Amino acid sequence: MRARFLTFLALVACSNTNTMTTSDASAAPSMAANEDYALCRGAPAPAMCASGSRVASCGVCIQRPNTRYPLARTRCDDTIRREYCVEAMGTAPNLGCFAPGAVTPGESRRVTMYGTFKVFGNGGDSHHVRITVYRPMADGSPGEMLGSTVSDIEAPGNATEDVYSPSRDRVIQTRRLGAYQLPNIPTETELLVVTEGDPADMTASALFSHRIYDYNIMLRNAEVDMPAAPMGVPGPAVRFDPRVLSNSDWQAIPSAATLVTGIPQGHGVLAGEVHDCDNVRLANAMVSSEPRQLWSGGTVYFSENDTNPLPDMSRNGRGTSLLGTYALLDMGPGPTTVAAVGVDTTGRLQHLGSYRARIYPDSVTVVTFRGLRPWQAGPRP
Repeated sequence: MRARFLTFLALVACSNTNTMTTSDASAAPSMAANEDYALCRGAPAPAMCASGSRVASCGVCIQRPNTRYPLARTRCDDTIRREYCVEAMGTAPNLGCFAPGAVTPGESRRVTMYGTFKVFGNGGDSHHVRITVYRPMADGSPGEMLGSTVSDIEAPGNATEDVYSPSRDRVIQTRRLGAYQLPNIPTETELLVVTEGDPADMTASALFSHRIYDYNIMLRNAEVDMPAAPMGVPGPAVRFDPRVLSNSDWQAIPSAATLVTGIPQGHGVLAGEVHDCDNVRLANAMVSSEPRQLWSGGTVYFSENDTNPLPDMSRNGRGTSLLGTYALLDMGPGPTTVAAVGVDTTGRLQHLGSYRARIYPDSVTVVTFRGLRPWQAGPRP
């Protein structure tokens, strides 16, 4: 285990709270906001970062954030689902977990992992969707399988959800969200969650045939029985709502982002959200990866309708919306490093995290930044 941990630390890039003004970053573009952090030190900057319009962060070249649009936390009143948000206005993003020594792993315990399947975009009922949980290997591929099951719209904890029009002024459909539960899943442990329509159900596999590989998942001890699990779910328990993507949106989202030819067969997509250390979504974050996507259209950011998000091309120079959502379309299969940056209200560059994952053919790799994770918090040299 220790050997794997050390190997992973050598592969995964991360950062600290050291900051640099945008002018300073232009003068020293090779490391931007995180050159003093042990796990980012020495990460080479891609050649395109020689341009003053980009900054390098843990070896990833990212479009320089516009100082007119500082990072902002998402208010619950501004979203429909009211998740990963704060009630109060004007609170600054919490990036304190990037400080050396601020993040330490807790003692792992076994719990029931449960939740309902959230559908990204226009998909229908999330019935008979398979979820499989793994420990990821150092190269990003699935390792030990920890559990697998299939969702059911009649299972304990099932729910319904209204899907709103792009303008959020009317309900266009109501879908049923299938529930699941998996016993004996470890907390305080890095997890990889894979979802797809259950191959044993022809209807489900036809609706949701593109797998989602969701990285950077961890069940925290602080989340045990918070909230209390529904009747029929044995405790102790931690809620996690996995995601699934409909086949129709696999086609529609690239087209709406001007990639009218769609994702070529055998290629994949990298997507996710940017959150702060309190797991609150952040607006105005910029994201990229290395290697970069094969399509030249740039990172896609989405609208603020969380039941039916669509690419919002007006955000190309601004970054994430209040949903914190991004996508890199047309990625070649294999390992990739993704990183995010933004600026605070003083114009200082802030590193928001980085992660090493893997792109799979005809699938979506999801990386949601949630601050520095315990397995990334290595000691300084």
